[in-house]
Amino acid sequence: MSEPVPAGVVGAADGVRVWLLPAWPDGATPALLEEYETPPMPLDRAGQARRVLAAVLRCCWTRLDDAPWPGTPATVADVLEVYADMTRGDTDLARRWATGELRRLSDTGWLVLDEAAGAVRLGPRVALWPEGSLASLRDLVRRLPEPPRPEPQPEPERASAESSGSSAPPVVSHLPSDPAAPAAPPAEKTEPVDNSEGGA
Repeated sequence: MSEPVPAGVVGAADGVRVWLLPAWPDGATPALLEEYETPPMPLDRAGQARRVLAAVLRCCWTRLDDAPWPGTPATVADVLEVYADMTRGDTDLARRWATGELRRLSDTGWLVLDEAAGAVRLGPRVALWPEGSLASLRDLVRRLPEPPRPEPQPEPERASAESSGSSAPPVVSHLPSDPAAPAAPPAEKTEPVDNSEGGA
């Protein structure tokens, strides 16, 4: 049986663990966050951070009819690809900037980033978004570029046939342990038959 959640705290479960998040009242100021030693969303480049978070939403919020939390994991490469399609200019530079924003958003609980595995998913703070704000978010996500689609994997039998370079059926050879096939009997020789009366 799960333990009760303390008052003033919201539990966000992702199927593996439960995150305990403070339930902030409407109109909470940065001073209140500082009092509770909770880092706010990084605002050094607020517009860029929002775009990176939107790119993660596009990749991880795959079932828009459901709530975004917990979503599904996505690769960092797919997120960076979506972000690059959302921006103009040098795409390599945009990916480097976005990588830094992914780390900052992960440090503040908006994302869960696993750099070693190259994976990212939505963070527990997303679970606190009110239901009334999700309709506009759904419209936004639908307008964003689609993430790259995975290449279809060839079927094993077809892949082995293509790798051999031939579609002919395999040649079956008898192993030494197989019984030898019986030899065909020699054809019988037939002599001409003399049906004349003199032949007896």
